[in-house]
Amino acid sequence: MSKIQETIATAIYSAINGYNDSYTKIYNSLEPLNYCTVKVYRESKDIKLPSYAKEGDACMDVVATSIEWDSNRNRFICHTGLHFELPEDYEMELRPRSSNTKFRVIMANAPGTLDSGYRGELLVIFTPLDLEDKDSFPYKEGDRVCQLLVRRREKIIWEKVNSLEELSNSERGKGGFGSSGK
Repeated sequence: MSKIQETIATAIYSAINGYNDSYTKIYNSLEPLNYCTVKVYRESKDIKLPSYAKEGDACMDVVATSIEWDSNRNRFICHTGLHFELPEDYEMELRPRSSNTKFRVIMANAPGTLDSGYRGELLVIFTPLDLEDKDSFPYKEGDRVCQLLVRRREKIIWEKVNSLEELSNSERGKGGFGSSGK
C-alpha cells in the first residue's frame, strides 16, 4: 500500500470509529503527507546530505565529492557519494542550479530522473559547450553542482479511444508550437 493510501485509510478509520475530537485526530493522521522519508547511504560520513539553501526553497542542493573528466565521452562526471532508496511511488528529479547559467557547461539529461528502484551512486553529468573550455570547468569538489526534488509519481493507465472526436475540445485545440503566444 502506498503512503497516501495508508495515511488516508488511517484517517478514515479514525473517523469511522468515532474517536473523540475526530477532526484533530484525522488532521494529525494526515500529517505524514507533508513529508517524504528517503533512505540515504553516504560512502563517507563526511559527505554532506542534500540541503535547502533557504527556507521555502523547492529543491535541495547536492554537493560534489569528486569530479572526473571522461575523455571518451567529452563530459565531466561529478560524484556525490550518495545512494538513495525512495519510497514506493516516488521519484527524484535532478535539475541544474540557476547559477549554472553563468557557465558554458550544461547538465546532461536535465532534468534527470532517479527511479525508486535505483541504488547506485547519484552522478551528475556535465557537457562543456566548447571542448576548448574543458580545462575551466566551473565546479570543484565541495561545490553545489545540482539540485534535487523528490515527488510522488502517478502510475499512468491509458484509456484508449477510437477517434479523435472522443477527446474533449479545448481552447488551444490542435494549435502547435507557439500557438498560445510567445
